[in-house]
Amino acid sequence: MPELPEVETVSQGIKSKLLNQKIINVVVKRRDLRFRMDPNLEKKITNTKIISVDRRAKYILIHLDNNLTVIIHLGMSGRVSIEDLNSNEIEFKHTHLQIITNNKKKFKFIDPRRFGSILLCDSKKLNNHKLIKNLAPEPLSKLFTKNYLFDRLKGRKADIKSIIMNQSIVVGVGNIYASESLFTAQIRPSRQARFLSLVDCDMLVKSIKKVLKRSIKLGGSSINDHSLVDGNLGFFQREFQVYGKEGEFCSKKTCQSKILRIVIAQRSSFYCKKCQK
Repeated sequence: MPELPEVETVSQGIKSKLLNQKIINVVVKRRDLRFRMDPNLEKKITNTKIISVDRRAKYILIHLDNNLTVIIHLGMSGRVSIEDLNSNEIEFKHTHLQIITNNKKKFKFIDPRRFGSILLCDSKKLNNHKLIKNLAPEPLSKLFTKNYLFDRLKGRKADIKSIIMNQSIVVGVGNIYASESLFTAQIRPSRQARFLSLVDCDMLVKSIKKVLKRSIKLGGSSINDHSLVDGNLGFFQREFQVYGKEGEFCSKKTCQSKILRIVIAQRSSFYCKKCQK
């Protein structure tokens, strides 16, 4: 599933190609995604202008000049492709939505497994939308601090990896980036959250921010379905230190331990027993 860096790079790609462009044609090929698409989506967004594009958690937000916002969630296998209208088009079997803009670009939403979604929302009511209203702070925001995390961990017996993947604590930190951030912070993923000190929380918050920023810079991690809107791949997977490295030696030169894999909340977790305590 695309995580925060992958969604952010897609959002930035849409913005770079479609900002301030007018939507001149919309074709819906299939509406029955995770949530059924608005039956009047074509009519509601045709002849509107894209005035801004941003992201909240793992949701891409395309704001239009008619006070509507298109909310896109990539789900498990969704991706966005933006092509020149007159180029040799790539035919994607599972294209559910096509949008043509006045700068001769074709936006495609492709999702083989159909766990993604495309919803419309009144822009003024976006913060009260069912998918948005209960989201926690962004990990790259000033609200996500060592003190905030320390306060949220008090008395919690759950493992720290599950906690930082909890969207009510902090948004967008999925399985890959939880494993990588915990390694950088030298914290074992199975450690009970209540036993983390303020110093531990400081290290973990800094590590999460560092790992996410680095991944965004490299275009995210392309290990399954993720690609940039122009079809190019991200490169952060080349810098994984623990994720998917079971049985390999730890990347730290002073450590001769091998990376271990355990299952936490039905997800594979990777760590070094020597470096992470």
